[in-house]
Amino acid sequence: MAPDINSIPTVDNTLFRDVIGHFASGVTIVTTANEGRNFGITASAVTSLSMEPPMLLVCVNQNTGTCHAISKSKFFGVHILHEDQGELALQFARPNTNKFKGVDITYGKLGAPILREALAHLECRVVKEVTGGTHSVFLAEVVNAGVEDKNPLAYYRGKFGHFQPYDNENAYRTIKKKILERELTVDQDLSINNLVNQLELPRQSVYYALTKLEGEQLVSQTEDGDYMVTPLTVEKLHDALDTRNVLEIAAVEKTIGKLSDEELKELRKRVQETIPENGLQIDPDKYIEANISLHEYTVALAQSATLLESYRRLTAESVMFSALRAALETNNDKAYNELKKLSEDHMSLLKAYEARDKKRAIEIIKQHNEEAKKLGKYLIGNAGGSI
Repeated sequence: MAPDINSIPTVDNTLFRDVIGHFASGVTIVTTANEGRNFGITASAVTSLSMEPPMLLVCVNQNTGTCHAISKSKFFGVHILHEDQGELALQFARPNTNKFKGVDITYGKLGAPILREALAHLECRVVKEVTGGTHSVFLAEVVNAGVEDKNPLAYYRGKFGHFQPYDNENAYRTIKKKILERELTVDQDLSINNLVNQLELPRQSVYYALTKLEGEQLVSQTEDGDYMVTPLTVEKLHDALDTRNVLEIAAVEKTIGKLSDEELKELRKRVQETIPENGLQIDPDKYIEANISLHEYTVALAQSATLLESYRRLTAESVMFSALRAALETNNDKAYNELKKLSEDHMSLLKAYEARDKKRAIEIIKQHNEEAKKLGKYLIGNAGGSI
């Protein structure tokens, strides 16, 4: 037998207030004007009602002057506050005060006072007013609106705060770095649940990161909907190095003979950081960082955003460096010898820049590319055919 729903008592007021306080919301100030006076009140019970036509639903306590003024004027403004306007929200929440003191306002199309510095505002024309308990509920059409590029003020459990969006880009950078350095390996399950738990990142941020990394071909989706690190093969590496070769030659074409003394000084500094000191063991992390920095700088010198962005998307080379790091950490003699050749190329390239010898610089870049291919082929072969 179905219960008589009308016989069930309402929830305790204190419990209701506590539970509803757990609902995080934005903060608004509702304003109107009537008989030559401005009225305003802080409100959180504001919501979108319809898109066609655009309408809002606003609830205002009937014991306030603002409620009575809206009932008479039939118009109001709604202002969504930004994160630095907590004091303004308190100012308009206090009864029997000059709420507009020190507030920069203008007047909207309908005559409501509009707060100039709000995150956003809407001007509304009342279509219908109904009663709900202690409040009047205004159904209103939106006739004008505006918005600024700021973060909203939030309200939760009786306190103001600021909205902290999920840092999708941070999640993307974190996961990408772990993939490039092969902390996340090709045989590892990259399910969203595992990454959320392992990295303590929000679920939707992890999903965003994996989707973006799939577009960069660093990960690929499996049949069951999870992800896996895309293996780096010799063919993929060689394609990436050939692309780098084209970009660096394009940069040389733009820069040889045109660099300032300061730019040449910085180039020399970066080249020297890739030269191992005699008798000292190479620090893998330091060398790899210096090598990437040098190559990126030579492209950046062309002052072409397109060239630089294209270079930065060459992720295969970064994966190779993770394998190189592993080889150096095990004191691999062949890896050391190949690095010495690459470092000699860097110094030769610097001399070509200083001599303004474009032809020689291009020859060195091509030679360097072939030597990097040999090193990559060795490293990938040493790892079993893919990394």
